[in-house]
Amino acid sequence: MKSLLAAAALSSTALLLAPQSAVADSCTAAKVMVVLDKSSSMQTGMVGAQTKWQVAVNGLGQVLSAHESKAQFGLMTFPKAGQCSPGQVDVQPGLSNRTAILNALTTPPPETGNYTPMAQTLEAAAADPSLTSTATARNVVLITDGWQYCVPYDPQTRYDGVPAVETLTAQGVTTWIVGFGAEVDPIALNRMAVAANTARPGCNPASEDAAATDNCYFQVDNAQELIQALNTIAGSISGETCDGIDNDCNGQVDDNLSRSCSNACGVGSESCSAGNWGGCDAPQPSAEKCDGVDNDCDGQVDEPDGPLCPTGEVCTNGSCQPGNGEGEDGDMQAGCSCDSSGMPNAGTFAPWLVLGALLIRRRRR
Repeated sequence: MKSLLAAAALSSTALLLAPQSAVADSCTAAKVMVVLDKSSSMQTGMVGAQTKWQVAVNGLGQVLSAHESKAQFGLMTFPKAGQCSPGQVDVQPGLSNRTAILNALTTPPPETGNYTPMAQTLEAAAADPSLTSTATARNVVLITDGWQYCVPYDPQTRYDGVPAVETLTAQGVTTWIVGFGAEVDPIALNRMAVAANTARPGCNPASEDAAATDNCYFQVDNAQELIQALNTIAGSISGETCDGIDNDCNGQVDDNLSRSCSNACGVGSESCSAGNWGGCDAPQPSAEKCDGVDNDCDGQVDEPDGPLCPTGEVCTNGSCQPGNGEGEDGDMQAGCSCDSSGMPNAGTFAPWLVLGALLIRRRRR
């Protein structure tokens, strides 16, 4: 009996001593459906000595190595059954899915016969149950090297990807657009990025040049650029946010989150705790003083909105100095030009002295 009581006491003590920092019992990692172009041009197009398909698969593998434990990655490829049939889910979103996704990509596309039904595939993604559930954040990452294209080509379908993205956006799914190589349709991809609200800051939505540096989507032309773009997207998706949730699935909630902040007095920072941002530590306004500084942060320095200096002194150039004007007896020396002791300057008496001298001389005559 004593041993049971001792064990219970030890257990209670351990609970009391356990750190009370926000530790998540389970994480709610974001879902990420990678929608990968498997058209024939991904096999015939080359980047150096590798096909675009090889570059895409290898790059995706590297990114998954870094992020597969932080987000639930899944895979769709298009077209699924050849020619222009919409893509289908190859791997359902889940944590630690790198091996399953790479295994689904072992067979390259054929050199002919596979076209680019990206809009139809995005529509299929919007209908997939894994992306209709609202239990966690949901994302689609489209990687394509071409245009919206089927045979025979219908130019009226060129921008069909835009309403497909708008459907995903309306469902709360965030779509990221990656254009791979110089044969993409930059006008359509720019419009899709804008519709997805993932346009890059400062971009030009009207750009028609895949080589432009200000496209709204992520334009990549080699393995390094592809990996960099996918890492940027994955980091945005799986990064911890101030919401009281373990977004990056590391067992901690809102850990080490801070951001810059500012007020009228300057710049500071604030930290996240329990899903809320704390107070900003930027300098706070204070009562104005005679020091040449805007203490109350209203854009004015040493303004007389209160007693800045002791009685009889005035604030001049950031310091209190003896003032002219009203003396301690309350008499106003109007129009007096006085020295630092309050006495009129010699020049003040000069006209009266001349007049007095003239009057004296007349009386003597």
